[in-house]
Amino acid sequence: MNFFTKKALCILFSLVILTSFFPLLPVQVQAAPVESVTNRIYGNTLYDTAVEISKQGWESAPVAVLATGTNFPDALTGTVLAHKVNGPLLLTESDHLNPDVAAELKRLGTQEVYLLGGTVALNTKIEESLKNLGILPKRLSGWDQYGTAEEIAKTVTSSSSQAFIVNGEHFPDALSISSYAAAQGIPILLTHSDTLPTETIKALSELGVTNVTLVGGTAVINESIEEQLAKLPQPVKVTARYAGYDQYETNAVVLNQLPYDTSKIYVATGQNFPDALAGAALAGKTNAPILLIPNSKLGNSTTIYLNQKRTSGSAFTIFGGWGVISYTMESVIRTGAVQTQVSLQYTQGGYSGTNGMLNQVKSIPSPATDYADIIAPSWYYLDDTADGNIVGGWDATPQDYKQFTAFVQARNLKVLPVIQSSWDTPKTADTVMASASIRAKLINQILEKIQSVNADGIVIDFEFMSNETGPYLTQFMKELYAKLHPLNKLVIEAVMPRTGGEAWLGEFDYYGLSQYVDYLHVMTYDYSHGIPGPIAPLDWVNKVMQYTKSQGVDMRKVLLGIPYYGVDWTATGNSSAPYTRRSRGLHTLYGPTADKDLSGVMELIAQHKSTIQRDASQVPYFSYTDSDGTHTVYYDDAQSWHAKMELLSKYGLGGVGAWSMYWTVNPESSNMIFPILKQHLR
Repeated sequence: MNFFTKKALCILFSLVILTSFFPLLPVQVQAAPVESVTNRIYGNTLYDTAVEISKQGWESAPVAVLATGTNFPDALTGTVLAHKVNGPLLLTESDHLNPDVAAELKRLGTQEVYLLGGTVALNTKIEESLKNLGILPKRLSGWDQYGTAEEIAKTVTSSSSQAFIVNGEHFPDALSISSYAAAQGIPILLTHSDTLPTETIKALSELGVTNVTLVGGTAVINESIEEQLAKLPQPVKVTARYAGYDQYETNAVVLNQLPYDTSKIYVATGQNFPDALAGAALAGKTNAPILLIPNSKLGNSTTIYLNQKRTSGSAFTIFGGWGVISYTMESVIRTGAVQTQVSLQYTQGGYSGTNGMLNQVKSIPSPATDYADIIAPSWYYLDDTADGNIVGGWDATPQDYKQFTAFVQARNLKVLPVIQSSWDTPKTADTVMASASIRAKLINQILEKIQSVNADGIVIDFEFMSNETGPYLTQFMKELYAKLHPLNKLVIEAVMPRTGGEAWLGEFDYYGLSQYVDYLHVMTYDYSHGIPGPIAPLDWVNKVMQYTKSQGVDMRKVLLGIPYYGVDWTATGNSSAPYTRRSRGLHTLYGPTADKDLSGVMELIAQHKSTIQRDASQVPYFSYTDSDGTHTVYYDDAQSWHAKMELLSKYGLGGVGAWSMYWTVNPESSNMIFPILKQHLR
């Protein structure tokens, strides 16, 4: 992938090449899209996420609330209690106190903890663990969730004229109302779908409730409940019912009807309860709403709410990692695009300097998310010892890596460092992939590296492998994905381009690899080797995509390789190596061979008054002569980039992977390149 070292690849393939050649338009968003500020609070597990939420909201908390993370009924109404005691709602396993939760309670200086539910939900070992920490446990429980809700309500307040009633067997409606109920100190009580539980009747009477709001339609709270409330010895009036055709529309109705402070909106999945449950305690501190969203397509009511709040300047905070709310869904929340395609931009070279990685990222116009989603710096290589160790690819301190990551993430972009196979000893990848123990060591090192710099995932770019390594490479990706995906880290695999006839690329099993990645970046560039020719002719790129689709790959996972560089071929007169090649950008040349020659393609054309021609695939080229000899230069410009980008809609691709931003720092280049990305991807 690195153009500094592509010469080795050129030499390797040149002999082979010389002897044998081998439903939708791009997504359009609203005319004047408004982008919101979006961030995430998440941990490696649901328990860690609750701890991270606690860290965001509380410097100290003498009292906290603890619930099980394995089931929802006992904890449904606990958010109101958490607000009452001004502490977080933390989650733990049912059979022991989670060590990270214990550490968080120590950080908070917690002295008392309310346990929600009986010993099935939180067993007595947890009480003992709390006592050993010097914390007093206080258990609130009933015979079932209805009794527990009664005990929580009576602890929150001795009297209340109002209450919310939700179905005790469905968590989304309770989560919809939880932050508002917490902020207002209004108890939440539970009911069966068609019968008021005795415990709820008792709580209504003891609290003196005269008015209730039902949350949920008649399918979850039958009209008979209203009749039963009206016939109680102390009649209770239903003043409102918030309902929609499903939990998401009900959620939108709640959020539209109640007077929340929407300067910040918290977002959680509606498919499960833990993140929203813990997050509602934080949201309740500022009377902020909890917006519930599905795993895939948003309903109209949720979309309308998001668009309104985004336009009004609301900021969004997501609870949970990408395994809970996908990167695609985050883009929908942030930009309002119904569908989004990923823009993966590689950086390479040094850390700073005129063309350093920082300046490469700075070359992206603002807002950066109009043009890019993921920045992939070329940081790591397999150690030539083939023992599973990782070495750095550029001269930087650990602080430089962290600074780069923080800078990129501050622009709402993700950082996925690239790890490449060794260029000096091509058999390194073969050796590493073939050993289960070395693979395991490498995976642990990858995890350590990305966690140490707070990266969002990893790009794997292993090349120079034998065909026999193919099954091992697929197995490695399976093992890596199994380790990183639960930690909400993205995994991208960069693969060499195949049309099906290349005998030397059998190690890349497109279908097998695609099962264990978030995206498969097919590197459709560096087509020509040995003799002058285009880097990525359109007909060849199209054949690569045809082959990829024929293998059964989910094309929504495929990133199309886009080259930002061209190649300047110089005739040598040497029959064994008739041409040398040198990479050039549209407006500048950089690299180890640059010396005094900073001429880019356009500068060369002007200097030599060259005539631009185009080959059959719309790729431009020209010739010139200087003291070194006769040159032929193939490159890409707006016309050829547009032609390649048309393949995004033709094949329903997931986006692009562009090599590399090393060539974009000149404003004249970036002013041409980035608008094309925006046009086709946004």
